Amino acid sequence: MNTTNTTWQQKKWKWILAASIVTAGTAPALLSSNVVEAAAIHQPAAYINNVPAENDVVIRQGVTYVALTELKFLGDYTFGYNNKTKQISINTGSDKYVLTPNSKTIKKNGQDAALSSAPILVNGKAMLPLRAIGETFSAEVRWNQAAKEAYIYTPDASIMEEYNSSDLTIAREAALRLPRFSDLKQARLDIRNPLGPVDSSMTYIFEKGQKDRFFVNEDNDLISYYEIKNGTALLKWQANMSSAAGTIGDLFFIQTKAVAEAGKRPTVAGQTLVSFQYSRMLEETSYEVMNKSGSIDSGSIAPQKDKIIVAVPEENE
Repeated sequence: MNTTNTTWQQKKWKWILAASIVTAGTAPALLSSNVVEAAAIHQPAAYINNVPAENDVVIRQGVTYVALTELKFLGDYTFGYNNKTKQISINTGSDKYVLTPNSKTIKKNGQDAALSSAPILVNGKAMLPLRAIGETFSAEVRWNQAAKEAYIYTPDASIMEEYNSSDLTIAREAALRLPRFSDLKQARLDIRNPLGPVDSSMTYIFEKGQKDRFFVNEDNDLISYYEIKNGTALLKWQANMSSAAGTIGDLFFIQTKAVAEAGKRPTVAGQTLVSFQYSRMLEETSYEVMNKSGSIDSGSIAPQKDKIIVAVPEENE
């Protein structure tokens, strides 16, 4: 029996955010007209606690399946497969589950329970129905038909509590951890030239003094804009950036032209932005306050353990 032990720790979240610049900018009050480029044909995708699935998403007869091992992003789960009995085991620490491909019966701690759809094997890989994951592991699941995206996440009341904190640093950190969903009405844009884990970077943009809207700049290739509503971060706009110098509307923190856009472009006219860049090597976050005229203030501070955002003196004056 082969067993794989996977641990999803907060360190991995920090690794995902590491090498990131959080450029907290004033989220737009006004939005420009829609600028949308027809997207190429996209395969279905899945996001588990905001982490992109590592394997393909499969749709069979209207049922959406994700690979069993994607559940590692839900918790510290141990997986096993018995080649003789063809059964799959999942140990969550508190519960043990046994599933059989093509069977709607699942055993939880030895007791039979019913699934709405049966797991399947695709090229030797165990795939679980999206809805069954929600039913079995107390996860929330969503399917976005326009974007062809599945979302699986575990509700965490503590994150929302932190988001509602009067401490802006805590609230912004929580904002980055809220469940994210696409509201683009089309497939999202992709990073065209992804960098390796050492060179990759990420930028988050909030309004100065605010927490409810932010941009994410990935590898200076793809920029995304989110608005937080009802405890979730909705993806409203994206753009792929070129290497040619230029601007995208009044988004002054971007200094290259766009080669593709999707959604409604926001504006930061007249606003002040704050950037935060975490260095894994130095274990500190560099921040900068800026507006259209240039830099106003900057510095470096060691963040709290497993955090990225730091308090910016300029915002506390």
